[in-house]
Amino acid sequence: MGRATLPRVTLPKSAGANRRPLATVPDIAEHYGVPLKTVRYWHQTQTGPGCLMFRVGKYLRARWDDIDQYDADQAGGAAA
Repeated sequence: MGRATLPRVTLPKSAGANRRPLATVPDIAEHYGVPLKTVRYWHQTQTGPGCLMFRVGKYLRARWDDIDQYDADQAGGAAA
């Protein structure tokens, strides 16, 4: 018997062109100048930018756009 082949799917060129990778705990800690433990605490207590974080498998991640918006909101709405 022959192997069944799946149809090839092509994504639009713009699908990931402007997308930044998700922020990791070390990225967020570096961004705010705090220890990794603090970032995990923020997530556990849903305080500060920790409320923006979500799980991808066993890893915590956040969208940079959400972090940038959070920073702008904390600065009084000024562009970050």
